[in-house]
Amino acid sequence: MTEATIKIPGNIDAGKIPDEIVYKAFAIAVEQKKKEIRKELKRAESKIKRFEKKYQMPLDKFEQTMGDTFQEHNDWIDWSYLVENKKQLLEEMENLEAC
Repeated sequence: MTEATIKIPGNIDAGKIPDEIVYKAFAIAVEQKKKEIRKELKRAESKIKRFEKKYQMPLDKFEQTMGDTFQEHNDWIDWSYLVENKKQLLEEMENLEAC
């Protein structure tokens, strides 16, 4: 079991909070975070698809064929960030699914 620290305002007696309430609050927080991640994933995936449509290829192929234009370089920066961000979000979601 993993331990977590919860900061409780000084005017609340932590000893009087039933465990069920703490567990429920934790579950609600986890579900809210999952909802936020799903929203971020949807946004990232949409933007990735726009780049794939624009260049008619996935990022790894684009990296092999991209030219020296300012636009392609800027797109590569944004696109590679989105792909990495998507990986991180999926990893975070996987960790939350284990809760």
